[in-house]
Amino acid sequence: MKPHTILVVDDSPNIRRLLAHNLGRKFTVLTAGDAAEALDILTRSEKTDLLVVDIAMPGMDGFSLTALIKSNPEYRNIPLVMLTAKDCSEDREKGLKLGAADYMTKPFNLEEFSEKIETLLKRH
Repeated sequence: MKPHTILVVDDSPNIRRLLAHNLGRKFTVLTAGDAAEALDILTRSEKTDLLVVDIAMPGMDGFSLTALIKSNPEYRNIPLVMLTAKDCSEDREKGLKLGAADYMTKPFNLEEFSEKIETLLKRH
């Protein structure tokens, strides 16, 4: 079994596949297409070590999902990386204020993304 479990929440099947493939070399990767599915996985899985959350999703957006996760004592200490196509300083500030450990914009460099994930997991 791989040492860490990462939950990737993104409405794009292509992004989910890309991250699952790339991160799956070192980590166990679970994926969800929306916030409701992510919350279901969080409550069912034994352990999630890090979340990657897209901001723009149908239904509950990534900001709302982050706020909900960070308000729950059971999940609040799980590091969370926000991922978005919008490079907007207000969104970055909002995400970080909600408790995101990092904020990355699409498109992104997979190697840099993987390194950030590894660094965050080492810190926590």
